[in-house]
Amino acid sequence: MLVGDKFFPALSTAGEVLAAVVPSNPRPSSSASQTLYSVAISAAEHAISISNSYFVPNKASVALLVSASRRGVNVRILVPGQINDVPVTKASGRASFGELLSAGAKIYEYQPTMMHAKTMIVDGIFATVGSTNFDNRSFRYNDEIDVAVYDQGLARHLEQLFEADLEKSRPYTYLQWVHRPLIKRFTEWLLVPLRPEL
Repeated sequence: MLVGDKFFPALSTAGEVLAAVVPSNPRPSSSASQTLYSVAISAAEHAISISNSYFVPNKASVALLVSASRRGVNVRILVPGQINDVPVTKASGRASFGELLSAGAKIYEYQPTMMHAKTMIVDGIFATVGSTNFDNRSFRYNDEIDVAVYDQGLARHLEQLFEADLEKSRPYTYLQWVHRPLIKRFTEWLLVPLRPEL
Protein backbone atom coordinates (compact mmCIF):
# COMPACT_ATOMS: atom_id res chain seq x y z
CA MET A 1 0.00 0.00 0.00
CA LEU A 2 1.13 3.53 -0.75
CA VAL A 3 0.87 4.85 2.80
CA GLY A 4 3.20 5.99 5.54
CA ASP A 5 6.35 8.10 5.79
CA LYS A 6 8.16 6.06 3.14
CA PHE A 7 5.83 7.38 0.46
CA PHE A 8 4.58 10.56 2.13
CA PRO A 9 7.35 11.99 4.31
CA ALA A 10 6.57 14.92 6.60
CA LEU A 11 7.09 18.27 4.90
CA SER A 12 8.43 21.38 6.54
CA THR A 13 6.65 24.69 6.09
CA ALA A 14 7.89 26.67 3.10
CA GLY A 15 6.75 30.21 2.33
CA GLU A 16 3.77 32.16 3.62
CA VAL A 17 1.15 31.61 0.93
CA LEU A 18 -2.13 30.16 2.15
CA ALA A 19 -2.89 27.22 -0.13
CA ALA A 20 -4.90 24.03 -0.11
CA VAL A 21 -4.81 21.00 -2.36
CA VAL A 22 -8.38 20.09 -3.29
CA PRO A 23 -8.73 16.52 -4.58
CA SER A 24 -12.01 15.48 -6.13
CA ASN A 25 -13.41 12.11 -7.13
CA PRO A 26 -16.75 10.68 -8.26
CA ARG A 27 -17.68 9.16 -4.90
CA PRO A 28 -19.17 12.18 -3.04
CA SER A 29 -22.63 13.33 -4.04
CA SER A 30 -21.20 16.79 -4.80
CA SER A 31 -17.57 16.95 -5.78
CA ALA A 32 -15.02 19.07 -3.97
CA SER A 33 -14.01 20.78 -7.22
CA GLN A 34 -17.57 21.90 -7.94
CA THR A 35 -17.91 23.13 -4.36
CA LEU A 36 -14.61 25.02 -4.66
CA TYR A 37 -15.70 26.78 -7.85
CA SER A 38 -19.23 27.43 -6.60
CA VAL A 39 -18.16 29.01 -3.31
CA ALA A 40 -15.53 31.19 -5.01
CA ILE A 41 -17.97 32.44 -7.66
CA SER A 42 -20.67 33.09 -5.06
CA ALA A 43 -18.23 35.09 -2.90
CA ALA A 44 -16.87 37.23 -5.75
CA GLU A 45 -17.39 40.96 -5.36
CA HIS A 46 -15.40 42.52 -8.20
CA ALA A 47 -13.97 40.15 -10.80
CA ILE A 48 -13.90 36.54 -11.96
CA SER A 49 -11.45 35.47 -14.66
CA ILE A 50 -11.83 31.88 -15.88
CA SER A 51 -9.61 30.11 -18.41
CA ASN A 52 -10.88 26.68 -19.28
CA SER A 53 -10.24 24.39 -22.20
CA TYR A 54 -13.50 22.45 -21.86
CA PHE A 55 -16.10 24.97 -20.73
CA VAL A 56 -19.45 23.15 -20.57
CA PRO A 57 -21.10 24.65 -17.49
CA ASN A 58 -24.06 22.86 -15.96
CA LYS A 59 -27.24 24.76 -15.05
CA ALA A 60 -26.07 25.46 -11.50
CA SER A 61 -22.76 26.91 -12.71
CA VAL A 62 -24.48 29.06 -15.33
CA ALA A 63 -26.85 30.38 -12.65
CA LEU A 64 -23.92 31.28 -10.36
CA LEU A 65 -22.04 33.09 -13.13
CA VAL A 66 -25.19 34.91 -14.27
CA SER A 67 -25.91 35.97 -10.69
CA ALA A 68 -22.34 37.22 -10.24
CA SER A 69 -22.49 39.23 -13.45
CA ARG A 70 -25.85 40.76 -12.54
CA ARG A 71 -24.57 41.92 -9.16
CA GLY A 72 -21.78 43.84 -10.91
CA VAL A 73 -18.93 41.32 -10.94
CA ASN A 74 -16.75 41.55 -14.06
CA VAL A 75 -17.07 37.96 -15.31
CA ARG A 76 -14.59 37.05 -18.06
CA ILE A 77 -14.33 33.58 -19.56
CA LEU A 78 -11.56 32.46 -21.90
CA VAL A 79 -12.18 29.35 -24.00
CA PRO A 80 -10.51 27.77 -27.06
CA GLY A 81 -11.31 29.21 -30.46
CA GLN A 82 -11.42 27.32 -33.75
CA ILE A 83 -8.48 25.11 -32.79
CA ASN A 84 -10.04 22.62 -30.41
CA ASP A 85 -9.16 18.99 -29.77
CA VAL A 86 -12.68 18.06 -28.60
CA PRO A 87 -15.18 19.93 -30.85
CA VAL A 88 -18.14 18.25 -29.10
CA THR A 89 -17.38 20.08 -25.85
CA LYS A 90 -16.99 23.35 -27.74
CA ALA A 91 -20.40 22.94 -29.35
CA SER A 92 -22.10 21.84 -26.14
CA GLY A 93 -20.58 24.68 -24.12
CA ARG A 94 -21.63 27.25 -26.71
CA ALA A 95 -25.29 26.47 -25.98
CA SER A 96 -24.93 28.31 -22.63
CA PHE A 97 -23.17 31.36 -24.08
CA GLY A 98 -26.40 33.25 -24.77
CA GLU A 99 -27.56 33.25 -21.16
CA LEU A 100 -24.11 34.27 -19.91
CA LEU A 101 -23.59 37.01 -22.48
CA SER A 102 -27.06 38.49 -22.02
CA ALA A 103 -26.35 38.75 -18.29
CA GLY A 104 -23.21 40.78 -19.01
CA ALA A 105 -20.49 38.13 -18.83
CA LYS A 106 -17.71 38.43 -21.40
CA ILE A 107 -16.47 35.45 -23.41
CA TYR A 108 -13.24 35.32 -25.39
CA GLU A 109 -11.93 32.70 -27.81
CA TYR A 110 -8.19 32.02 -27.82
CA GLN A 111 -6.82 32.15 -31.38
CA PRO A 112 -3.20 30.94 -31.81
CA THR A 113 -3.60 27.28 -30.84
CA MET A 114 -5.44 24.91 -28.53
CA MET A 115 -5.71 26.58 -25.13
CA HIS A 116 -5.50 24.07 -22.29
CA ALA A 117 -5.44 26.26 -19.17
CA LYS A 118 -7.72 25.51 -16.21
CA THR A 119 -7.49 28.51 -13.92
CA MET A 120 -9.78 30.90 -12.08
CA ILE A 121 -8.89 34.19 -10.37
CA VAL A 122 -11.39 35.90 -8.08
CA ASP A 123 -11.15 39.52 -6.86
CA GLY A 124 -7.38 39.61 -7.42
CA ILE A 125 -6.66 37.61 -4.28
CA PHE A 126 -7.97 34.06 -4.71
CA ALA A 127 -6.99 31.64 -7.46
CA THR A 128 -7.27 28.02 -8.50
CA VAL A 129 -5.03 26.03 -10.82
CA GLY A 130 -5.49 22.37 -11.55
CA SER A 131 -6.86 19.62 -13.73
CA THR A 132 -10.56 20.44 -13.36
CA ASN A 133 -12.45 21.33 -16.49
CA PHE A 134 -15.49 23.56 -16.09
CA ASP A 135 -17.85 20.74 -16.98
CA ASN A 136 -20.05 18.11 -15.43
CA ARG A 137 -17.57 15.31 -16.15
CA SER A 138 -14.88 16.96 -14.02
CA PHE A 139 -17.35 18.09 -11.37
CA ARG A 140 -19.08 14.71 -11.01
CA TYR A 141 -17.21 11.79 -12.57
CA ASN A 142 -13.47 12.32 -12.92
CA ASP A 143 -10.62 12.17 -10.44
CA GLU A 144 -9.31 15.76 -10.39
CA ILE A 145 -6.96 17.85 -8.31
CA ASP A 146 -6.69 21.61 -7.87
CA VAL A 147 -4.63 23.97 -5.80
CA ALA A 148 -6.59 26.83 -4.24
CA VAL A 149 -4.45 29.81 -3.24
CA TYR A 150 -5.29 32.87 -1.18
CA ASP A 151 -2.48 35.24 -2.12
CA GLN A 152 -2.53 38.60 -3.85
CA GLY A 153 0.89 38.16 -5.47
CA LEU A 154 0.10 34.85 -7.13
CA ALA A 155 -3.39 35.99 -8.10
CA ARG A 156 -1.87 39.10 -9.70
CA HIS A 157 0.62 36.97 -11.64
CA LEU A 158 -2.14 34.68 -12.94
CA GLU A 159 -4.22 37.73 -13.84
CA GLN A 160 -1.29 39.07 -15.90
CA LEU A 161 -1.08 35.75 -17.76
CA PHE A 162 -4.83 35.90 -18.33
CA GLU A 163 -4.55 39.43 -19.74
CA ALA A 164 -1.71 38.34 -22.04
CA ASP A 165 -3.90 35.51 -23.35
CA LEU A 166 -6.78 37.95 -23.92
CA GLU A 167 -4.52 39.90 -26.28
CA LYS A 168 -4.39 36.76 -28.44
CA SER A 169 -8.14 36.23 -28.27
CA ARG A 170 -11.30 37.48 -29.91
CA PRO A 171 -14.43 38.53 -28.03
CA TYR A 172 -17.43 36.31 -28.67
CA THR A 173 -20.48 38.58 -28.62
CA TYR A 174 -24.15 38.03 -27.94
CA LEU A 175 -24.87 39.11 -31.53
CA GLN A 176 -22.53 36.37 -32.80
CA TRP A 177 -24.32 33.84 -30.64
CA VAL A 178 -27.78 34.92 -31.84
CA HIS A 179 -26.69 34.75 -35.49
CA ARG A 180 -24.62 31.56 -35.28
CA PRO A 181 -25.22 29.23 -38.23
CA LEU A 182 -28.12 26.79 -38.21
CA ILE A 183 -25.73 23.82 -38.30
CA LYS A 184 -24.18 24.98 -35.00
CA ARG A 185 -27.62 25.32 -33.41
CA PHE A 186 -28.56 21.86 -34.65
CA THR A 187 -25.34 20.36 -33.26
CA GLU A 188 -25.98 21.99 -29.88
CA TRP A 189 -29.52 20.56 -29.90
CA LEU A 190 -28.25 17.07 -30.73
CA LEU A 191 -25.82 17.23 -27.81
CA VAL A 192 -28.43 18.22 -25.19
CA PRO A 193 -28.93 14.61 -23.97
CA LEU A 194 -25.14 14.19 -23.64
CA ARG A 195 -24.47 17.39 -21.70
CA PRO A 196 -24.56 15.70 -18.26
CA GLU A 197 -21.80 13.35 -19.46
CA LEU A 198 -19.57 16.01 -21.04
